[in-house]
Amino acid sequence: MDAGRMSEAEDAYRQAIAHRPDFADAHFSLGYLLERADRLSEAEQSLRQAVRLAPDDYLAHNHLGMVLVGLDRPEQATISLRRALAINPNSPHAHSNLGSALRALGQLAEAADCFRHALRLGPTLAAAHTGLGDVLVDLGSLEEATGSYREAIRCEPRYPLAHAGLALALMRVGRLAEAESTYRRALELKPDFSGVHSNLILLSNYRADHTAHDIYAEHRKFGDFFRGSGNGALHPNDRDPDRPLRVGYVSGDFRYHSVAFFIEPVLAAHDQRAFEITCYHNSHRSDSTTERLRAHARRWRSIVGMPDDGLARLIREDAIDILVDLSGHTANNRLPTFARKPAPVQATWLGYLNTTGLDAMDWRITDARATPEGRLDALHSERLLRLPDSQWCYQPPADCPDVAPPPSAERGYCTFAAFSVPSKINSRVLALWNRILERVPRSRLVIIASGLFAIRPAHREPSRRAGIADDRLELGPMLNFADYMAFHNSVDVMLDTFPYTGGTTTCHALWMGVPIVSLVGETATSRGGASLLHALGLPELIAESEDQYVDIAAGLASDAQRLAALRAGLRGRMAASPLTDAERFTRKLENAYRTMWRDWCMRK
Repeated sequence: MDAGRMSEAEDAYRQAIAHRPDFADAHFSLGYLLERADRLSEAEQSLRQAVRLAPDDYLAHNHLGMVLVGLDRPEQATISLRRALAINPNSPHAHSNLGSALRALGQLAEAADCFRHALRLGPTLAAAHTGLGDVLVDLGSLEEATGSYREAIRCEPRYPLAHAGLALALMRVGRLAEAESTYRRALELKPDFSGVHSNLILLSNYRADHTAHDIYAEHRKFGDFFRGSGNGALHPNDRDPDRPLRVGYVSGDFRYHSVAFFIEPVLAAHDQRAFEITCYHNSHRSDSTTERLRAHARRWRSIVGMPDDGLARLIREDAIDILVDLSGHTANNRLPTFARKPAPVQATWLGYLNTTGLDAMDWRITDARATPEGRLDALHSERLLRLPDSQWCYQPPADCPDVAPPPSAERGYCTFAAFSVPSKINSRVLALWNRILERVPRSRLVIIASGLFAIRPAHREPSRRAGIADDRLELGPMLNFADYMAFHNSVDVMLDTFPYTGGTTTCHALWMGVPIVSLVGETATSRGGASLLHALGLPELIAESEDQYVDIAAGLASDAQRLAALRAGLRGRMAASPLTDAERFTRKLENAYRTMWRDWCMRK
């Protein structure tokens, strides 16, 4: 094993166990080898044998805890790790691993304490510095998190998790160029780090200086890594084109999340006689939204921590006909499972507005405004299936405040706003927003964003470089949902980001009567706003150039009568549009599924 000859080492350990089944050290060493090989389920079996045979072996309990964290069973992990610490309370590794388990349970303060205690015992432990950085990111302390990651890298320069964590923190604060180079360093150290590659791809969509072809090339690199994973996959599914179909939805976001506003109405409206729905949930986080979604599915599978090969087998056993990815290159995706082609028809939709780059992904579901015919087809590894009305089906939140008149009518000045993440607000966006402020006297800009509060002083500097005066800019943290929705009544006009436009935030703003100005570009991710506005019959709010973007925003601000009329009628317009007609949307989506299925049935 020390020489890296893992196959021979595994054989030797198994022979030792065959000769002496009660040889605890051999069970432990085999478990350690399997853990290093990322064969976590097998590692768990060996390590459980080790702790059964040697209940006072600190290392066996510690590594069992690490494996259980990797399998996303944090409750069980804490039991093993507390046992390890009872045997050896001065182990920095066990304290650090317990911190990881507690973080997975959402116990962030306790997790931070564990990591800090680990660092008191072992100041150069890179895993503890990295774990503390992860907790600080969760808490929104992004600048402090970058310090923890940098310290981890100082202690262990080739530790890929530290580079990946640092890149994520840098991306969250909007330092995109530095984040991109840091992601690339993590991938140099661990080329099969698929989650990091997805983060790098997501970031590429935010870069205003990347062309559509640059972004597509990065997606294809991801696909190249998995090329051949699904070769030779045979599917015995009955090729009857008209029979009831088994559809599987795969997501890490079946909970209170932006995806839920769009998938819940579809799950509720599916024709249960013609479509049997299975949901594959890739997260240990569940809430009341999860329970509502679960009630609409015929089968519900928790797949968190399940290896890709095991998940692919499960999907085959479930005889899924059409497998639908709802995550793309966002967090908790299972694209490596899709690369194994576990279902005869595979499609991506909703959670990510671009290609996956995978050869094994057959279709991307979109609409004609988000991906106009002929313009973006060559920038997708999938075939594009365009829904007739919109790619979105929005479920308005319950108990929303009433729409109020434009606040400018009382204040005497226009309030522009953007509710976005800092990573979407690049220097070009800020420069364009400054042009709008200069064009509209006395106007102000409010930016509300998740994580912004922690970096508010630093985030003013890019705004100043763009020319935005401090007294015309208000920065604030993301509010709780009720206050966030109510805050729209203090905003006159919403300004969309580019080249990655808003989706859920745009729908929320429009439901609250706030018109939004959106700039389209040459990428799929720059056309989400255009898709939504066309679905509402508001093409006049879509800009084809930066100058037009400024003109539209300034025109709204200067026309009080038009602004008031728009605001008063937007919610009703939205309620009457295809965008919120779940029955209509779902029937058209089901027709799309039937088209995909018949296409496969014809391919003998």
